[in-house]
Amino acid sequence: MSQTPEKKNRFQISREVQEEFVNGVAQTMLSLAETAGKWKKPWTADSPMGMPFCPMTGREYGGANMVRLMLTGIVKGHEDDRWMTFKQLQKYQEEHPELNMKIKKGEHGVKLLRPEEIVFTVEEDGRWKFLSQEEIKQIEALKAQGQEVPDIQRKTLFYPFTVFNAAQVEGFPLKEQPAHTMTVIERNEFVERFIASSGIPVEHHGGDALYNPASDLVKMPFPQRFTGTDEYYATKLHEFYHATGHEERENRHNKQSQTLKGYALEEMRAEMFSMLAGARLNLPMPESNSAAYIDHWNQTFSGGDVKAVFLAATEAARALTTMRQFESGEQPKAQWFPKSEAWRELINMQKERDAATGADFQNIPQAGPRPSEPEPRSAPPSLVESAAAFQATDDPVAKARLLLQNPDFLDIALKQDPQAVQEFASLCSSLSMTLHMEMDEQARMQNNELAPASRIRM
Repeated sequence: MSQTPEKKNRFQISREVQEEFVNGVAQTMLSLAETAGKWKKPWTADSPMGMPFCPMTGREYGGANMVRLMLTGIVKGHEDDRWMTFKQLQKYQEEHPELNMKIKKGEHGVKLLRPEEIVFTVEEDGRWKFLSQEEIKQIEALKAQGQEVPDIQRKTLFYPFTVFNAAQVEGFPLKEQPAHTMTVIERNEFVERFIASSGIPVEHHGGDALYNPASDLVKMPFPQRFTGTDEYYATKLHEFYHATGHEERENRHNKQSQTLKGYALEEMRAEMFSMLAGARLNLPMPESNSAAYIDHWNQTFSGGDVKAVFLAATEAARALTTMRQFESGEQPKAQWFPKSEAWRELINMQKERDAATGADFQNIPQAGPRPSEPEPRSAPPSLVESAAAFQATDDPVAKARLLLQNPDFLDIALKQDPQAVQEFASLCSSLSMTLHMEMDEQARMQNNELAPASRIRM
């Protein structure tokens, strides 16, 4: 069967729904990032956020769909993690005529994506021939016999479907509450066990929070430098996520990630994971400067690298799924995660590292009122101002700051001067080295007095 105009439209439709999807994710993230430091979970710890699932099938939503539903749940304040299509709701109503269920007036559903793989060969005239399962078997059989056959190619198309939260359905049965939810102490112990069991080493020091890919080491400020356990574990999980990108784990820290685009996508992954893990574990949203990145990417998604952003959401969801599996007492399905028989030893090794550095978990300030809101950030420099200031200075720190402050300036550097990508990667490396030297010097000069911890992103 040859490709027809109607078939071509399938690709356009798939592209458009992906763009709409990632724009929706970005807009939700942006609204949350702009309230960082002031955001509070809109429900109580007695009803923690669970993984979104369909109550009719019992299956959890996965990948990027999971990310969108959880982010939407945070923004909308849904206390329920059950989501369903209108058809599923209708069928459930038919099976339970005693219930009078209907979508509440004014409520709108959330569009998700259903993947569908298409298989085809390219004909001599360039047309695509879509293959049935029988045709695929025939071609593979001929190839096995040594005959010359066209290459089989595969692409994934996405089709939209809409789901509603159970809280949007009037008359829908209430969800049974779990018999027990983690206390703050239990949650903290869980995070410690999870990160230690992952095999990702954590070392405490007098500097900032960061992940060093070269040494594959998460470095954390001493616990007592934080304003409370919530802030400490929110920071620790964020850096843990960066560490999952190591080449021996998810392998995200490749050459492509050493570009401006790669840095931004990795930060978006980390933001997604931080937001979702925070909602699940009742941790605060980390304060960051990522709102500008998110806004920038949102404005350039259309016609941009939609697949990369969609993949970023999928990768963030993968880490959250790994955490959920560990929490349930399962062996996480991630191939890099150590087997359960090694967990006890890994936990003991981390305890030894903590003891060697003098990390004190007993004197972390108890969670209390958040400190007063910081002074509002000044507006970033204009494009013209950024370009002029960039040309006028040789200070690598100043150059890096200008590039990071103005996403539009970043975009121009990418489009007009590809060499700027490599230069910026080198600049980031020099900046990192400078900061590390300064932190080491400060650490040597410090006595026992420790200033409040701050966060630094990779």
